[in-house]
Amino acid sequence: MHQLLPDLVKDLLHWLLNYLKARNVKDQFDNRFTLVPQYPGLQRFSKQFNSMKSSSCQGKEIRGMIRTLAVNCTPILDCSRDDGKTPAETASDEMVMGAVRALCEFSLLVSQQNHSDLSLTALDDALKQFYKKKGAF
Repeated sequence: MHQLLPDLVKDLLHWLLNYLKARNVKDQFDNRFTLVPQYPGLQRFSKQFNSMKSSSCQGKEIRGMIRTLAVNCTPILDCSRDDGKTPAETASDEMVMGAVRALCEFSLLVSQQNHSDLSLTALDDALKQFYKKKGAF
């Protein structure tokens, strides 16, 4: 688990950056990424998302990114709004958000100190959901 999560997150961040560029919403995401308000337990980032080299990110930065990732993505990739997206774009956005949510859930669950059968099942479900949805990238 020690190396699995950082590698999954780094891959997700790389795929997400490319996806946001292709959808022409990367600037919106960068703005949201740097404007996260101060809150206990949330890390603030002064640099734009793409200027942070994921290869040099340490565990603390990766955990900070994953804690705010779904919150930053949701308004941009919101599929409930009718903002002129094609059905294919809407379906793709839903898959991307599903992958982001699943990996965020997996990250939070894996950081628990103790695990039960229920938490291990939830971990397995989150990882399966991530692998099912990652094809959108």
